[in-house]
Amino acid sequence: MKFFKFSKTISGGTFILRLLFSILLSIPFLVTLISFWTSYFMSLGDFDLADPSAENQAEIQLFAEELGTKIGQDPDFYLNDIVSTLTIGWIIAFILCIVPVIWFTLATYYKRIIAVFEDQGKNIFYIFVAYEVVSDFIFLNFGFGSTIFTLISLIILIYLTFVNSKASDHSG
Repeated sequence: MKFFKFSKTISGGTFILRLLFSILLSIPFLVTLISFWTSYFMSLGDFDLADPSAENQAEIQLFAEELGTKIGQDPDFYLNDIVSTLTIGWIIAFILCIVPVIWFTLATYYKRIIAVFEDQGKNIFYIFVAYEVVSDFIFLNFGFGSTIFTLISLIILIYLTFVNSKASDHSG
């Protein structure tokens, strides 16, 4: 559990390894998301998954092409439709899969920022989290500035990775 705690410090190398591990932690979320999409799109067609050999592959390909065209013509309809098919089970599954990833990533950034900035580390961590939330909000709602926010985030990542920390012993 020490890896999920907001305490102690880590080195730049450990920082990168922990960020890579957070990608592995996100695999269950991606599998759940793909399962949800697959179940939704399969419900739109008349397919029997119990006996896939009975299905006509050309018919399935034609269905996929027609569905892609329909989604391209009216994406709002399909977005609203897919959101309406969310059940409490899917929502709980998504939350159970994504919370550990977010918690582990925040703990990773916290440990590294504390190692680099010591006294002001907590304040800088809060500023960093606020910056990330604002940049995501602006990008998702307005779509502009993604390049600038991405470059700033990349610079922060590089800085946190390569700068020498003031902590002499990393035990996080």
